[in-house]
Amino acid sequence: DETARLWDAASGECLHTLEGHRYAVNCAAFSPDGQQVVTASDDETARLWDAASGECLHTLEGHQGGVTCAAFSPDGQQVVTASYDKTARLWGAASGECLHTLEGHQGGVTCAAFSPDGQQVVTASCDETA
Repeated sequence: DETARLWDAASGECLHTLEGHRYAVNCAAFSPDGQQVVTASDDETARLWDAASGECLHTLEGHQGGVTCAAFSPDGQQVVTASYDKTARLWGAASGECLHTLEGHQGGVTCAAFSPDGQQVVTASCDETA
């Protein structure tokens, strides 16, 4: 239904429906402090949301293919996104601005994650490499 939902884990109650993506939502993750949520979508965007209100804070635009995965850095200051456009991107969580585009895969990037210290990013791809 092109949405993500925030749920109360104790009661099972839906707290917020995060609406705004135009195609399937592939991934959702909380920031380390739980204040924000990032979603990744086939509409070629990721979105940052306020977890308390469900309000969209930023739309992360720039990928040229569906966004398969999104994750926060351990300090919550950055977001990494992975896309079928063969790239991953690093974004400022506060500004929503693209900081770096990580290029080199020959196939779509299916997953990306930060190292525990936030100093490195790992990506996985359909090109049979990581």
